[in-house]
Amino acid sequence: MRYPLILLSILCQVATARVVYYGSEPESITVGYGGPTLFRMPSEVRTISQAQRFTIEPADPDQPNYALLKVTPRFMSGVSQVTFILSDGTPIRTRLVVSSKQNETIDNFYEFKSKESLLKDDEIKAGPGISEIELMKALIRGDSIVANYDIKNPVRVISPGFKGVTTTLIRRYAGDTLVGYIFEVKNVTSDKFLSINVPNLTLGDPNLAILSNVEPQVIRPDSRALLRIVAKSTSLYDQLILPIQIVEKKK
Repeated sequence: MRYPLILLSILCQVATARVVYYGSEPESITVGYGGPTLFRMPSEVRTISQAQRFTIEPADPDQPNYALLKVTPRFMSGVSQVTFILSDGTPIRTRLVVSSKQNETIDNFYEFKSKESLLKDDEIKAGPGISEIELMKALIRGDSIVANYDIKNPVRVISPGFKGVTTTLIRRYAGDTLVGYIFEVKNVTSDKFLSINVPNLTLGDPNLAILSNVEPQVIRPDSRALLRIVAKSTSLYDQLILPIQIVEKKK
């Protein structure tokens, strides 16, 4: 009974689909190596270009629907500019980034909608969505409830790329188009004062960070700071690169 199993899998995935709003510029999408990722398009796909590094096929081969695709990487890593041409000629440009890491924040189902549909989506929602600034305010306040956001405290340690610093993701706010991160950045040195150059931090390539805030700005020896970032929903927390500099040495 292959068909019911496939249908059940697809229905389970639909409930957790991540919405990607596309326009004229490529949208960065992370797909995990070792399994398929589902793409749900606004209409059936007519042509796919530059997809040699992937196997792309209908999610259900018994009843092919080219608006619901299964994307499986052929290689463990890499970046490809893949364009999906819809049946009406509309191009959806993507930048597919393959990750071999076992990362629970990598989505396995993406639903693509045009940026023009954002207004319609806002009209359909029971309550208004929140802006990037409003989400940042919620991060600063440490709100435990934010409308239309799934809030978790995962506690994940990442490598900051700077000796004497430990960085831990302590809270994640996941929405349809935005995600908020709160990191604890610890200065584990005994004699250095450190500073994070927030305007120059990056979250992925291209950089998907939108807003950033850190308190305090200078991290004393054996103390910590809270770093808050609002980014696009397709970002991954472990792609954070912190521009840290020594601002003072204890005498």
